[in-house]
Amino acid sequence: MAYSAKQVFDFSIQRCEHYLSLYDILHDSRRRRGRKDWKSKFKKLMHWPASQSYYRMDGKDSNSILIIKEEAGLTPDKFQHDYVSELLRSAITTSVSAMDRYFHDLIVENTVGFLGKADKDMPKKFKQLNIPILASKKALEKIRENPSSRPNTIIKKEVQKILHREHTFQSPSNLLEASKILGIEDFWGKIATEISPSMTKGEVIDRLRKLNRRRNQIVHESDIILKTSAKAITLRDITKGEAEESCSFIKALVTAADQIEI
Repeated sequence: MAYSAKQVFDFSIQRCEHYLSLYDILHDSRRRRGRKDWKSKFKKLMHWPASQSYYRMDGKDSNSILIIKEEAGLTPDKFQHDYVSELLRSAITTSVSAMDRYFHDLIVENTVGFLGKADKDMPKKFKQLNIPILASKKALEKIRENPSSRPNTIIKKEVQKILHREHTFQSPSNLLEASKILGIEDFWGKIATEISPSMTKGEVIDRLRKLNRRRNQIVHESDIILKTSAKAITLRDITKGEAEESCSFIKALVTAADQIEI
């Protein structure tokens, strides 16, 4: 069974939501020291010696409790925002990667349909993709050996290689290029309308541009504030709200793109 571009995207975007859930579970919201009687009862429950030292972390709204023995080497400060916020950064980068993968897969998914059209009806940008001569030769040989065969897999694999070698689909200009390969006119207008009747295409483009810039700061700059001279290494601020909004926006954008007729 071949999974559709949207099915693969849905699988990928679930990972972003998983990162956000893990942040809530692992981010220590505890603001007071544990009661001695609770500690004593817990040690008895676990059959731990009275001398056993451990740390307790409470997740968001106390919906989770994490107990770690001292010898594990993980102290409570490793569960403060500065550390577990890496999960938020992962959510942002994974959401953009999921979108990138979606548009690569969508083009490959439509390759056979495009090739079945008359030359004049194929998207102009699609016709400019250069499939290696040897791949074309293999496809022709397969047809000669068995006229009823369908050499689609060979062609699709080559298109996939070309796309991954020559294209990324992460920024507004990248996605516009993808839309041209797919033959979609007024791409941003259609995306904006699908997301919300009140949203303009300029707003969609601006949000994606900012999100892509944020993704690049995380991936290419380790999210460290750039300074020519600094007394301390400082990470950029990040909030769970920022990560949630980023993942939700990418999900809405791809869902909108998947509604556009090709």
